[in-house]
Amino acid sequence: MTGIGQSLSIIDPNSRSPRVQQYSFDVQRELPWGVAMEVGYVGSHSTHLTQATANININALNPSLLSQGAALTATVANPFYNKGGQGVIGAATVSQVQLLLPFPTFSTINLQFNDGSFARYDSLVVKGQKRMSKGVTVLSTLTWSRNHDASSGGAGNFLNAGASGPQNPYDLKSEYSLANVDTPLRWSSGFTVELPFGKGKKFMSTAKALDYAVGGWSINAISVYQSGFPLQITQSTNNNSVFGYASQRPSASGTVSPATGGSLTSRLGNYINKDAFLTTPRGSFGNLSRTLEMRGPGQANWDLSIFKSFAVGEKFKAQFRAEALNAFNTPMFAAPNVSYGSSAFGRITSQVNFARMMQLGLRMFF
Repeated sequence: MTGIGQSLSIIDPNSRSPRVQQYSFDVQRELPWGVAMEVGYVGSHSTHLTQATANININALNPSLLSQGAALTATVANPFYNKGGQGVIGAATVSQVQLLLPFPTFSTINLQFNDGSFARYDSLVVKGQKRMSKGVTVLSTLTWSRNHDASSGGAGNFLNAGASGPQNPYDLKSEYSLANVDTPLRWSSGFTVELPFGKGKKFMSTAKALDYAVGGWSINAISVYQSGFPLQITQSTNNNSVFGYASQRPSASGTVSPATGGSLTSRLGNYINKDAFLTTPRGSFGNLSRTLEMRGPGQANWDLSIFKSFAVGEKFKAQFRAEALNAFNTPMFAAPNVSYGSSAFGRITSQVNFARMMQLGLRMFF
């Protein structure tokens, strides 16, 4: 009788080790000017994954009983009173819903390490690379992908504002949607260009004084462009919490789009149109998918640097470095508030990257 009336956490006795199947193929070809091009497919299929968010409460009301309506929350006599146990069964009366739970003598029963999640990833990858020749090196990769899973988790609330338990623990397959970290487009590039001046270069290679001034310079850049993460809308008030359900989603109004118009900076206060949603009442499930096709702000960043290499006597070399991180001072905004019903719903209130940062350095080689 120890522990009855309280909440429990148990290990899923039927859990199995996660399985991930990965597959890929690509075609590579050498192009003129020493450029190597690669086009390929990368995919994976994962099963028996451990839930990434809160544990699954297996002591939740069967949705088939929701039709009883207000009778579920009626106060009735407690048949377990004075038979041991405190908490939810410690009083002379109890809510009717408590007696209809799979394990009525307990509160929440969290199933840990359950393997109810699965995922799929498909991507097209295009890569171009030019190794160092004639003072130029380039590497650029474009990924076009689709990432689905059935469990919330990933980069964190500041990027996708999504991490909540399932709306209906009896139907985990309905949680299958775009992954919180789905990024359909990501383009990253880097290049280095050595300026053709000074000793050993095409221009001004004989004048030693000019070599100190214009020789040994190189320009470097790294850029990243990435689409935003899907948004996961939940209700600020979970009307179904009394039934043991971890979350509740609103329903689509069907009259307007959730996306507002205008530039990103003009939409910081109303990034999501709240008129696109309706509050889901108690005893019902919202018709929104776990994540939406609508996405939070994306990322655009450039890091630039200029290096100057020069000799110091016969045995030493030095390199002066001037670097600018987030060189164009482009803000990367956090995800908007996705708690429908909150006064801050749809608003973006923070920035997750730093402003332009410049640094100077001197490196010695010996």
